[in-house]
Amino acid sequence: MVNAANNHLHLGAGVAGAILNRGGRVIQDECDQYVHDHGPLAIGDAAVTGAGMLSAKYVIHAAAMGDTMPTPQSIRDSTRRSLELAQEHGMKSVAFPVLGSGIGAFPFDEAARLMIEEIQTFTRDVMYPELVVLYGFTPEQAASLRRILI
Repeated sequence: MVNAANNHLHLGAGVAGAILNRGGRVIQDECDQYVHDHGPLAIGDAAVTGAGMLSAKYVIHAAAMGDTMPTPQSIRDSTRRSLELAQEHGMKSVAFPVLGSGIGAFPFDEAARLMIEEIQTFTRDVMYPELVVLYGFTPEQAASLRRILI
């Protein structure tokens, strides 16, 4: 599972808030420890923590934004880095929200297209992840993703 993170790995609202509420405080504690040990993530980077009480094994925190707003490059970079981490950890599947399109206010369809391009390029020649899922929070977003993928 991918969290649409900020570069300070503070689990506040949106996807991050839902992960915190369902997965428990242990995920925030791991994020805090990561930032303590390594400093904030660079915009466009990602980090892995455990998933607490979620059914997933890991959470990949993709920092498409934080100290700065999301850009096409930060969305591409954080998508690619998330896929690299999924591969490094042997994850067979990974589920992404559309990065930067929530609190970051980046246009949903444009962010989805950028991510799909990165996913298609990355997965062309790798074994893992075997399955990559993009999801939206509204029926309109899901319909938009279906249109873009066709």
